[in-house]
Amino acid sequence: MIYEKKAIIPASMCDATTKISVISIFQLVEDAVTDLMADLHIDGITAMREYGAMWVFVKNAIHVSRRPEWREKYVIRSYISSFSAVKLLIDTEILSATDHSPLARSRLELCALDLKTGKIRKASTVGIAPDTQCFQPEEGPEFSRFPKKETEIVDKVRVLSTNIDYCSHTNNIEYIRFILNTYSVKDLVENEIDKIEIHYGMQTFENDILSISKYSENDHDFFSVSSERGTAVECKIDFKR
Repeated sequence: MIYEKKAIIPASMCDATTKISVISIFQLVEDAVTDLMADLHIDGITAMREYGAMWVFVKNAIHVSRRPEWREKYVIRSYISSFSAVKLLIDTEILSATDHSPLARSRLELCALDLKTGKIRKASTVGIAPDTQCFQPEEGPEFSRFPKKETEIVDKVRVLSTNIDYCSHTNNIEYIRFILNTYSVKDLVENEIDKIEIHYGMQTFENDILSISKYSENDHDFFSVSSERGTAVECKIDFKR
């Protein structure tokens, strides 16, 4: 199936440019993916209650074509594009409701972890059937490999109660917030983000102290967010040139 919803950009999703913020784009994608999975009866809450498992984000790449303005109408579509024994790929498109021109596209990779053992579960054990319907996207952001380089710590943050989701770990979107907060308002107003790709590693929890490190190379900004237990996320940000 294809999940589809029409809506209007609210003021609460806008940043200093009066356009939807990049964080809000991530939120729209996560909500659409969650609603799609709920309609398919494979969502995170169902996985926890019925299968003893938890869906976790592995990678997410979002390409921003154009950030819509406050009160602009949009259409969001989300669907499974492929799956394997342990991996689920979901593509999400945000389109202008006026002419269906692309606003943003996401490709999200998920896997399921067993709640008792913490080990990866086969997708077939959490509701993905062999005949689960997939839809081939016209295009979509591809995942890349991040180079390993020495980084410089640019910020430290403590994970607080409002950063935690229903799985009792730091919400995926909060890492985007931590990373984008290393830029100034001026930086984000004068430089439009073209693509953000984020790879998720270890989970973090309330009261963890996270170190945010950064280096830049060939017009890319690379970030890592780490706790004392190891790397939680790695991220690459490209700005429009």
